[in-house]
Amino acid sequence: MYEFIDKIESPNDIKNLNENQLEKLCREIRECLINTVSDCGGHLASNLGVVELTVALHRTLDAPNDKIVWDVGHQSYVHKILTGRLNRLNTLRSDGGLSGFCSPEESEYDVCQTGHSSTSVSMALGLAQAREIRGKDYKVCAVIGDGAFTGGLAFEAINNAGASKTKMMIILNDNEMSIDENVGSFSKFLAKARTSQKYTASKKKVSMALLKYQHGGKTAVNFIHNIKNRIKNFVAPNLFFEELGITYLGPVDGHSIKDMEELFERAVNYDGPVMVHVLTKKGRGYLPAEESPQKYHGVAPFERESGLKAESSNSYSKVFGNALCTIAEKNKRVAAITPAMQSGSGLSTFANKFPERFYDVGIAESHAVTFAAGLARGKIIPVVSVYSSFLQRGYDNVIHDVCIDNNHVVFAIDRAGLVPHDGVTHQGVFDVSYLGAIPNMKILAPSSYFELEKMLEYALNEQKGPIAIRYPRGKEEMSISNGDFTLSKASIVKKGKNITLVGTGSAVALCCDAADILAENGISAEVIDVRTIKPLDFDTIFGSAKKTGVVISVEENIRRGGVGEIIACEAKLRNIDVKIEIKAVEDEFIQHASLNSLREKFGFLPEQIASDAERMLKE
Repeated sequence: MYEFIDKIESPNDIKNLNENQLEKLCREIRECLINTVSDCGGHLASNLGVVELTVALHRTLDAPNDKIVWDVGHQSYVHKILTGRLNRLNTLRSDGGLSGFCSPEESEYDVCQTGHSSTSVSMALGLAQAREIRGKDYKVCAVIGDGAFTGGLAFEAINNAGASKTKMMIILNDNEMSIDENVGSFSKFLAKARTSQKYTASKKKVSMALLKYQHGGKTAVNFIHNIKNRIKNFVAPNLFFEELGITYLGPVDGHSIKDMEELFERAVNYDGPVMVHVLTKKGRGYLPAEESPQKYHGVAPFERESGLKAESSNSYSKVFGNALCTIAEKNKRVAAITPAMQSGSGLSTFANKFPERFYDVGIAESHAVTFAAGLARGKIIPVVSVYSSFLQRGYDNVIHDVCIDNNHVVFAIDRAGLVPHDGVTHQGVFDVSYLGAIPNMKILAPSSYFELEKMLEYALNEQKGPIAIRYPRGKEEMSISNGDFTLSKASIVKKGKNITLVGTGSAVALCCDAADILAENGISAEVIDVRTIKPLDFDTIFGSAKKTGVVISVEENIRRGGVGEIIACEAKLRNIDVKIEIKAVEDEFIQHASLNSLREKFGFLPEQIASDAERMLKE
């Protein structure tokens, strides 16, 4: 099908191609990416933007001996093609298929597991230092985007790398985008750096002036030299990196393989850390993705010719965003914060309606949390909208800056529970456990859009301290209306007498379906929606348990520190004689797969719950 990429088994297969052949290779790669992602979904815009960059990098380095660390890793599809995985590319993010990110289990060319941003420079520096200790001679390169560079971890690593003088290359892939448009002073700094070619022309003019005044004495020479430095400081922001001990090269056209190779060769042979500033265009080669790169960041399968269709159906993210706007209309103290996830978290409408109360802080989760604490101390009610797996990055800030002072910060935790396709780094199955361990924190889990709206109203208008609302990715699986929300009051969704099914969040719908299956077999199951995870409504749960004598708790969270374990411990403390089975995520990291496959793995499907219920009743 393809003239070049079908023959690639390793990066060595592209090192002898001429300029025309490389151009054809890049066209084939883009064609392959568009066909593959339109068929099976995945990250498109970011990969289309790094085709030439990846080719140039693999032509310069000798992987896997040399180490390439991809920040986040969602832009590594081209890397996968060039490292012999083309024949499996159509399995991306599917059960048993290729990961949508880098994975050492998948290939020796993948140095480390990736998925969260801003980690590459730290990892690369560690690899480089390990090389020095062991006396090895491999090269190390980190590839980090301008969006990921807003994360504090990247700056910490740059500071350390510059001070250590360790030999390594850092490629700054500057496409002016993360998932949403980049914000903050660093993006403005890079915009200024993109024009630093002006420095070359300015330097020539100053040099001519120095020659002109060479007979004017030392004073005139120093005077002109100072003028030159002022011009350089004005037009060449690369001095920021130079002052930190990082040699800066660029900017260079990220779609010119020849130009990049020249700089990469200089960089990898330099005795110290080097930053190569590469300018790329996200979505390059596919017009819809070029025009709307944020829409084509992570996509479901779509029609290649017509592109993505507008989404009309509701989701938890959309319901959250609309409900927040409704509340903010009346409550002028409500503000919203997002770490570079405006569209993904459903905050686009809020940002347009209330720009003076909306804050996109960039990829900086720790800062987002402490910034929210500061707003709360100033009598504002901040809502931090963040994915469950990303909030992990601000855990100390949640404890130290929010909960110790009992600040009224609302955490809207999106993508809580099992997250299909994205794999180990994006699973939202730890938040109940890590937040539940913190004093002063309240945790809510809606099982429907209605409950999410009511919980948000409570969290903003009635709660006085920190509170988190965790909700899943995608659509609701059941619609229930059980009146207004009351903190620490569970809801009995279905009445029964033989067994108690306790569901948390998205698991409530699964328990209801299991109850219907049991009813067909003459078994009456009572279904409880816990609604408030912390504090739990033990009276309602144990009131039902004493009646039925058998309880199954179902939750998309790890077992340790989860709802089921809390119920079992409390039952033991109260000497309640009841059989309890806990259905939760076991002590393991979860690989990418469909939601149905993930639920089947952990026994969450309704037929599995019903089968276990029948077994327990027989026992």
